[in-house]
Amino acid sequence: MAVSYIVIGAIISYKRLSLPEPLSVEEATGPNDFSAKWAWQHLEQIAQKPHPINSRENIRIRNYLVEVVQQLQKEAEQLNRTVELGDDHVKLTMTKNFLSNATRLEFYESSNILVRVVGTEGRAEGQTTGHPEAVVVDAHFDSVLIGHGATDDGIGVSVCLEMIRNLINHPVKHNVIFNINNGEELGLLGAAAFMKHPWSKDVKAFVNFEGAGAGGRALLFRSSNKALAGHYSKVGNSPHANVFGNDVFKLGLIKSGTDFSIFTAYNIPGLDIAFYSRRAFYHSLHDDIEHTSPGSVQHMGNTGLVATRSIADSDYLIKPKGIVSSEASIYYDIAGLFMMVYSFNTYLTLNYNLLIVVPVFIAWVVISAKKHGLSIGVVLRSYLAMLLSFFAAIATSLGFAALINKINPMLVYGEHWLGFLFFVFQCCTTIICVQWAWVKLELWLKGDLGPLEIALERIRVDSEQVANVGMVLFWWTLLIAATVFGRNQQIGLFYFLTWFTVTSMISAYFSVYPRRRGTAWTLARLWINFLPLAMVLDLAVTNMIAMSQTLVDGTPSFAIMTLFALCALNCVMPLIPTIHRSANFRKMGQVSLILTAALLISACIVFPYSAAEAPNKLIWRQIYDLDQDTSAVTVKTMHNLEAIMQGVPAAKNRKCGPDPASNGVLTQCVYQGAVPLLVVDTKKTGEDIIKSQVSKPEYHKAQDGDASAETLYRTVHLTWTVKDSRLCQIMFPPTVSSSIKLLKLAGFDEPEEDWRSSTTTNASRHGMTAFKYEYGQVWDLEIMYEVESKDSLPLEGTLGCLYDEWDREQIPAFTNMKNHLPEWALLGGGKGPGLLTIQKTIVV
Repeated sequence: MAVSYIVIGAIISYKRLSLPEPLSVEEATGPNDFSAKWAWQHLEQIAQKPHPINSRENIRIRNYLVEVVQQLQKEAEQLNRTVELGDDHVKLTMTKNFLSNATRLEFYESSNILVRVVGTEGRAEGQTTGHPEAVVVDAHFDSVLIGHGATDDGIGVSVCLEMIRNLINHPVKHNVIFNINNGEELGLLGAAAFMKHPWSKDVKAFVNFEGAGAGGRALLFRSSNKALAGHYSKVGNSPHANVFGNDVFKLGLIKSGTDFSIFTAYNIPGLDIAFYSRRAFYHSLHDDIEHTSPGSVQHMGNTGLVATRSIADSDYLIKPKGIVSSEASIYYDIAGLFMMVYSFNTYLTLNYNLLIVVPVFIAWVVISAKKHGLSIGVVLRSYLAMLLSFFAAIATSLGFAALINKINPMLVYGEHWLGFLFFVFQCCTTIICVQWAWVKLELWLKGDLGPLEIALERIRVDSEQVANVGMVLFWWTLLIAATVFGRNQQIGLFYFLTWFTVTSMISAYFSVYPRRRGTAWTLARLWINFLPLAMVLDLAVTNMIAMSQTLVDGTPSFAIMTLFALCALNCVMPLIPTIHRSANFRKMGQVSLILTAALLISACIVFPYSAAEAPNKLIWRQIYDLDQDTSAVTVKTMHNLEAIMQGVPAAKNRKCGPDPASNGVLTQCVYQGAVPLLVVDTKKTGEDIIKSQVSKPEYHKAQDGDASAETLYRTVHLTWTVKDSRLCQIMFPPTVSSSIKLLKLAGFDEPEEDWRSSTTTNASRHGMTAFKYEYGQVWDLEIMYEVESKDSLPLEGTLGCLYDEWDREQIPAFTNMKNHLPEWALLGGGKGPGLLTIQKTIVV
């Protein structure tokens, strides 16, 4: 049995860690062949420097991408293919930020790159024949504040470019639109802007490429329906998919978001394909070319290209009745060898049938083996012992998780394999102890009071037989819970319990009929090991890689260790019949206990961080107040912050404590950092970084809702210009924001008030963020708020403009921090824009 675990684990680990060989243009000659080497050339251009949306490097990247797609358009013309470039001049207003889930006004001037590859049966611009329906392929070219944007989302963009080239040379039936968007890191604004473009009305499905790690294999972690998951399953021998991601998002256990959220909000179904390994490098300085590989580009390209071609070559897009915007389904691959996709109704039907069949099967087994001493009483006691083993293992796991969380809370961040192995052996030790106690109870009930070792050897075959039958009832019980929970929540992440139930029945059958022990046990071991064990081990490996390094994002370490313990327990429970067959409970328990103790000691003392795989990721921000002439730097992380800050000379007078924004999950230190270079330069020249003025107020009365009396409103226009920034925000304190009725930026559309937020007024009271594509523009914000009289005092708020360029030492405090970090620590950008905010007080 141990050999089976090792073999299955080795196969899964190899498939999950290995990557396909990147192909050249000369090698990628077929319609399903993707050239990672061609795409890599463009990734090298995209990921040269950090290029957040509020940077000049972002403009350079956009210009480069436009040149590439224009060249591809010329190649298409030579082949008599139609490739269209769309104009993108959307000025978007939203009342909710989808990344932070915050209610506030968002004004955004889009700069997406839109490409439509017209299919052989598709309709081009100005034509009246052909099908206009299309699948959109989505990726974003803006990076976070600090990272170079190689994996997030430069690989996705380079994959899009190679897919365009492929579709030109190997056309598909229906149109494929590429939305290479800007502003995703600002709040999914690029995808939201696309939904205002005329092409969006033809979109019936989407494929979104994302990066939440640093290379590795790309995972299909969300699918809107069974049909689209089925198209993805045609990728051949390298699929990587699991419904687990889909369901944990649905349950609200993961708080981040991708463009998937925007498309599905408009009832457009699709696929979300993303990298997830080495998440410690996500949104950090290590999101660069050096920390990813052409093999990762090849894997995302293989899966994305084949899935998109399958959708575009099918009739899915032109059959409205078949397009389901949201449908629960079950999908997963088996060690990257093949993929299974079936509907949620099929999943429930399988479970319902098993819930009926299992009791009948148990009755048949008991009757058939009655002459060999098997009785319903013995089976039920075995079943109860398994339940006791299960809950005892959970209880001890939670206890040890709490202990490790106190002593070394970041264990699973850098040493997730050590943490998982500890929980495997800890669960094994607990189960052996409970099962040993059950066997002793059975011997006592039989009156067999002789030497224990001899008695155990005498009954080991019968004990293993009873354990196999009891195991069927155990999995059946868990299946009942999974079916009820899954039906109520429309989730299928416990799909493996269906197969554990089936294979345990087969194992029980061969252990009692025929009673040829050698052959029976060999077959039982084969059946019980491969399929369900591969599923649960695969799920455990994926979760370890994907979830362990979310700790620095604020995920509680106790929650991650609990997840590891549950995965470990599901791996260990099938061992119970093997434990009974060996009959040597004492030695097995002693060995397992020694290993558990050794692993526990290691888990408590090991240093969780490493430069190569698991650096401690810090969130860094600076706010310079023009009025107060202060330059406050805030640094946040989960643990070990003080040890890091001791090596930063500029932070000598720091103040540290719990971070209020994360409710104390993170620790923060605040200190006065070096003055930004822009401030130094403007002080020398006498220029204003932010030059603002307020218009003369106007007054009008209006009746609100059912109110009988009219309300007096004051309206002013705040205009300003800002030096070297295209992104500004205005905030009012809660004490005055309740009086605000409207914030409206000149030149931007009225917001759509449906699914985004309750009212524009509610969003206005939380402030506004605005992005303009060109530097040096004039901003004109209309502010309307309630006053008691014309003599009422004006409102006081904060106008801040954001800066993200640091690579030429424009932000000396950031450079100083970066140069004084220990090798096991790394600067990350966190969520949202604004590495540096320069702000001033406004009175309106």
